[in-house]
Amino acid sequence: MPEALLLIFYLIILVFLTSVLKVFRMKGLPFWTAPALLLLKFSAGMGLAWIYSNYYSDRSTADVFKLFDDSKHMYAAFQQEPEDFFKMLFGLSSDAPYYDRYYNQMNHWFPSFDVNQGLYYDTRTLIRFNAFFRLFSMGYYSVHVLMFSFMALWGSMLAWRVFSRGSTLQPKLILAAVFLIPSVLAWTSGVLKESLVMLFTGMFLTGFFALSEKRFSIRNVLSLLLSILGFAVMKAYILLAILPGAFAWLIVTYRNFKQPRLTFAVTLLISALVALNIQYVFPSINFMETLSVKQQAMLRLAYYTDSGSVIFVNPLDPNLMSFLRNWPEALLNASFRPWVTEAENAMQWFSALENLVLALLSLICIVFYKKQDSPGKLAFLWFCLSFVLVLYSITGITTPILGTLVRYRMPALPFFLIAIFMMTDLKKMVQTVKQLYGYE
Repeated sequence: MPEALLLIFYLIILVFLTSVLKVFRMKGLPFWTAPALLLLKFSAGMGLAWIYSNYYSDRSTADVFKLFDDSKHMYAAFQQEPEDFFKMLFGLSSDAPYYDRYYNQMNHWFPSFDVNQGLYYDTRTLIRFNAFFRLFSMGYYSVHVLMFSFMALWGSMLAWRVFSRGSTLQPKLILAAVFLIPSVLAWTSGVLKESLVMLFTGMFLTGFFALSEKRFSIRNVLSLLLSILGFAVMKAYILLAILPGAFAWLIVTYRNFKQPRLTFAVTLLISALVALNIQYVFPSINFMETLSVKQQAMLRLAYYTDSGSVIFVNPLDPNLMSFLRNWPEALLNASFRPWVTEAENAMQWFSALENLVLALLSLICIVFYKKQDSPGKLAFLWFCLSFVLVLYSITGITTPILGTLVRYRMPALPFFLIAIFMMTDLKKMVQTVKQLYGYE
């Protein structure tokens, strides 16, 4: 009963905020859209928790629970030693052995596999977020789901606004691309890093789009800097994937270039050459070796956790030729796997059917391809495509576990669908369908 009352209390507050705050207003859509999306995301987050509760017997390894559970040991310090709590929360001199009495009670503060560190993500950040939310949640999991859903919704709203300005798509199509892709809806609604990733993505797009329009303000600069910091701390590979296209976008808009394709192609090529050869200039930075190590770490993780969705991939050696050999397969895996024929359980069927729809939409886009009517729209399209290309390349080449790959590629899916919608002549497609079925 106390959990339900507290949940309803916060739900009323957040529904009110999504109804009145400007950031949640969606031009061309009903006023109740944002509150409805919040309720949808909360329901998806609770549904995800139900799935993990019923199909995964070990709560300590369930992604939606494990870091939430670990946070209670940090929060315990608030009741006993408040100074210790805030030092751990903000990382202030909290690496001293003294704090091991808290950390040793956690299952995931010290990762068992090196894949949990460095390029991909930092579990400690999410433990800290959950510990902070415990100050207001009384430790109720449903309240944490609501908080994470709200953060993700905020980021998605920021992204929706940028996609609306950068394209001429109908608001409902942008709504579908940003909010209603099943895997995006599910993974950004749980107590997971993906919820924060969506928030950082929206903040980055807001700040960078304002920068491209020369709209300098403290709010926009702060939004951009905080998003870069967030990505750097949690998922640096997303930052690496989005920056080349962002720089090309700036070049096109600031220099008013009429050939965005050439600008993006050259920028991506230079970025790839720098990343793949930087070790010859700065020996301490070896991007190729990092990718190779991550792939091997993923394989070890799959072995030790007995993952059921491992796929065969060619070993990645830390050299350019090995990368080029593995690249086409990596793009294919990240784009459309698991196949329907590979699905063996409910979660895999969920992803496989989504991939089937994406493949069909890609085919429709090819058949009904539409050119962009302005260099600005074309530049925005190529920004979306460049992010998808780089992110799929990094995740596809280093992640041989399909269940993990589905989550790692998730941030690019809204960009992928926006690009497909922008390149599809929807009017011609509708006319063709009417002609086929004899409608006038």
